Amino acid sequence: MKLASHAPGCESPFGNHPLLIIPFFRRWKRTLARDLVYTFIWNSAFALAFSAIGMLFDDRARFVQMFWPNFVFAQCIGYLIHLTFVIGEHAWPGINRRGPVLRAAYYALVPLVCVFLGMWIASGLLGGNLGHWILQPRNLMVTTAVSLIISCILLVIYVARERAAGAEVAVAQETARVAAAERTAALAQMKLLEAQVEPHFLYNTLAHVDSMIESDPATARRMLERLIALLRATAASANESATLSRQVDWTRAYLELLQMRMGPRLEWTIDVDAELNDVVVPPAILQPLVENAVKHGLEPRLAGGAITISAHRRGGMLALDVADTGNGFRTTQRGADSTGIGLANLRARLAKLYGDRANMIIADNVPSGARVALSLPLE
Repeated sequence: MKLASHAPGCESPFGNHPLLIIPFFRRWKRTLARDLVYTFIWNSAFALAFSAIGMLFDDRARFVQMFWPNFVFAQCIGYLIHLTFVIGEHAWPGINRRGPVLRAAYYALVPLVCVFLGMWIASGLLGGNLGHWILQPRNLMVTTAVSLIISCILLVIYVARERAAGAEVAVAQETARVAAAERTAALAQMKLLEAQVEPHFLYNTLAHVDSMIESDPATARRMLERLIALLRATAASANESATLSRQVDWTRAYLELLQMRMGPRLEWTIDVDAELNDVVVPPAILQPLVENAVKHGLEPRLAGGAITISAHRRGGMLALDVADTGNGFRTTQRGADSTGIGLANLRARLAKLYGDRANMIIADNVPSGARVALSLPLE
């Protein structure tokens, strides 16, 4: 026999079948086939219970003789209750949530009607005639008492399951709230990181401009222009949505400025699909990858190297690659200025934002250098 109802705010993917009071039966989500099987098990348990009670009063009866009619009666009554509650759930949504009096009446009336109707159907299947028997006052009272017992059992189990479902929902809501808070904190951290310009980079650039004002004023002027463009891109990223195109603008201004400082020691290319320009991505995705590639991969080398940045769509994912021909990740990992912490922090932030839907791969580049590949869901 099945209780097909839900409490407000306590919807569960498992439903509210009486068997769900037992944790074992909560392993499978609600389907029609599952509910029918559960109702069969529930009805059979009632048949066993009534058969055991019957044998206490008639020790001469065999179990099979006692169990079979109880089994037929239980299945007919149970599936009728099942069907009636399902119909009630769809025909009058929320009827079981309109006050305790109406709910008690609902769970008392449905089993009462279904017990009488189910007994009449089961009697016909077994070849009997309950018409005269059931109209006798004593038998009528017994049948009514049985239906009330069923109603009480259903109501007790319903209340217990309702509380359990409420607890499940509360835990799920708290988990979602914590996850949302962590996601907001991660975004704020990345936003703050993106809005910052490394002080040493800024000081070195200004010092370089100062040293060239007299010897090469045209180059010094161009460097100031690129520095202003970089600072504008940084300010824009702090106040507006972090689209991929804005991060690429920042990266381009940063690399142009570095190229003026490093000269032929730095080469770079950016290959981004035009359709991805307006895609919103987490802040500070490209920035730490490019800065690491320059600081730990290219600047320490006398010959410098090249940086390649690409962004492409792969199915429903955004594939971001930053590769350099510098010293390589294994070399920098052994040094004092290891990039491991920065990349680990980026991986942790992506995990808070996307869970296991995002992926970051760190590998050696060919013929030299390092490559970091990000795979993010397109949202």
